[in-house]
Amino acid sequence: MSVKSIGKYLSLVLILVVLLSIPVNAQGHKVNVILDGAGVDMETILESDRIFVPVEALGEKLDFKVEYVDNQIYIIKNNANILLTINSNMAMVNDEELELDVKPLLIDNNIFVPLRFVAESMGKDVTWDGSNYNVLIGEFNQEANIEDTFIYFNEEYGYTLSFPNSWKDEAIIETKDGTLYVYDKKTAERFIEDGYESYGPVFEVRLSDYSLTAGLTCSDAYVLDYSDGKYIEALFGSDFQFYPETVDSYKKIYDEGLKVLGSFRKINADYEFVEDDKDNYEREIEVLYDILENYVPENIFKRDEIFTYRKPIPNSSFLYMRNMENEDEVSIKIESEFDEKANLIRYHLKNYHHELEESELTQDNALKLANEFVNRYVDKYIELNRIPDLYPSLYEEGKHETYGDKDCRYVVVVDLVHGFVEYYGLLDD
Repeated sequence: MSVKSIGKYLSLVLILVVLLSIPVNAQGHKVNVILDGAGVDMETILESDRIFVPVEALGEKLDFKVEYVDNQIYIIKNNANILLTINSNMAMVNDEELELDVKPLLIDNNIFVPLRFVAESMGKDVTWDGSNYNVLIGEFNQEANIEDTFIYFNEEYGYTLSFPNSWKDEAIIETKDGTLYVYDKKTAERFIEDGYESYGPVFEVRLSDYSLTAGLTCSDAYVLDYSDGKYIEALFGSDFQFYPETVDSYKKIYDEGLKVLGSFRKINADYEFVEDDKDNYEREIEVLYDILENYVPENIFKRDEIFTYRKPIPNSSFLYMRNMENEDEVSIKIESEFDEKANLIRYHLKNYHHELEESELTQDNALKLANEFVNRYVDKYIELNRIPDLYPSLYEEGKHETYGDKDCRYVVVVDLVHGFVEYYGLLDD
């Protein structure tokens, strides 16, 4: 069987998995559960326009404990305590009595509870897509754990993702009719060499009025956003098309793509995307150059090598510089973040293993340097004092000292050994 045939075969298997894995409730409707963006396998019953699910299965997904006393059901998680009673529409939530319009169901010795009531009592939002019989619990919320990135902006569907800069050489990124396709470049080149005109992406991000994720309970597929009856979802490995010699490069894009999803941001009225502003950018460059001139050891960075991207939240832009040890390893870098008016809101010099000349500072001189820095880039007078526990992750006695104002809003960290400002930021931002 050829590589291409394997891809087609796996695509057929994937479709069958979707069709066979959708649960059917007592009324014959297909009800799919999507929890925090991922499809989950859970039995459901739709009765009296309410969705019921087994309390034990829901407990596994929402991480709560279930205890029974006679005909009473105790649901326990942190500060949320729920009491339900079989054949009763009375409930207790944290000692507050409530009257529900439905009762828990007892079917074949299994207890089914109203999904919306329990999930919302646990702090989860619940959305019902009646057109497709999908119920969405919570929302996709994954932390992005990738540095050295550039912004991808999908203007048609209104979202951004942060891609690794390495993808500029290792991936093929295409947008067709609004759908994003990311391919492994090595794999794509091999398919082209073998005469194939089409091949499958590592993953795609699509918009639709129905969800494929809803039926995929054992795959990497995620609903990133659902609003106005439309789904934005990421689908991975629908074809798994690669060659034995390209499996490593394919897997790298696959694994990094899963991490990339944490950077997803929907751009709407609340998250206005900051378009490039030439005047702002020039002011930001001036500030960065000024920092290089006055607060960074000489001859580390090349002034003309500034990397930049726009951050959709919180209406800020991000500039950074770096010194590479080799093609893949950063030895030292500067990160600087600016608000929509080009004001510096964060600065960090991160040294990984670059050799710096020692230039020790006394506590008095370090305090003077910290005050000079903050008052140079803040448009009001700030007085800093030594507060060792203000920023414990960067503080190191005798090596890295932290300074802050009386309200602990501004923080500056000084490298006492090498004599420069290592960090500046606003703690409540």
